[in-house]
Amino acid sequence: MTMSNFQRALFDSLHRAVRSAQAALPQACALCAAPCAGALVCSPCRRALPWMGAACPCCASPSPPGTATTAPCGRCLAQPPPWARVTAAFAYAYPLDRLVVAMKYRGLVAYADFFAEALAARVNVNADALVAVPLTRTRQRERGFNQADEIARRLSRACGIPLHHHLTRVQESPAQAASGRRERMRNMRNAFLANAAARGKRIAIVDDVLTTGATLSAAAHALRHAGAQVVGAFVVARTLGTASQ
Repeated sequence: MTMSNFQRALFDSLHRAVRSAQAALPQACALCAAPCAGALVCSPCRRALPWMGAACPCCASPSPPGTATTAPCGRCLAQPPPWARVTAAFAYAYPLDRLVVAMKYRGLVAYADFFAEALAARVNVNADALVAVPLTRTRQRERGFNQADEIARRLSRACGIPLHHHLTRVQESPAQAASGRRERMRNMRNAFLANAAARGKRIAIVDDVLTTGATLSAAAHALRHAGAQVVGAFVVARTLGTASQ
């Protein structure tokens, strides 16, 4: 069951109240347990996170060491993705991966504040709307929330780009974590449907992790089929050593 507008507003109100109370109390770093006031991670741990440096603007794959500019990689030049560019705040590596997993599987939704803050500093597209990648109904019921939507709502507030729900997940698919690229692409084919309100809009897609690009590709194709222009995508983290096409 998804939340109604009233339930969502009530949840947001309670969340802000909890965050205010947390800010007034000593808080331990989520990674090393050191005191860090109202922050999720302490300053040393924040500096040690695998922040994304120079990367391909199309798929966010890290650029080779010593690369002075962020030019498209060879794969994206040969086979451009169905979006204009991807922005990733982090590489999906230790210890950032611990925070992503904690939010996704332990229900620590407040971590979305930290992820959205990291992404907001890198917003670099002119978009009319943000669209979060939706979960299947089964997974939404199991978790009780959609991590991409939680991040997108906070990113929307931070950067002033409205969040719209133009995408629907119309096809159930097996969990993707253990699947290879070809299987992921096959699983995600025709997985999404975009509504007519997307037509003519410049849209940026929001998700938590980019691995092969199968999910983003399916979402982008659905939006483009509905007449939208997919100007970019924002992901918290990009896995290393995996082509996104």
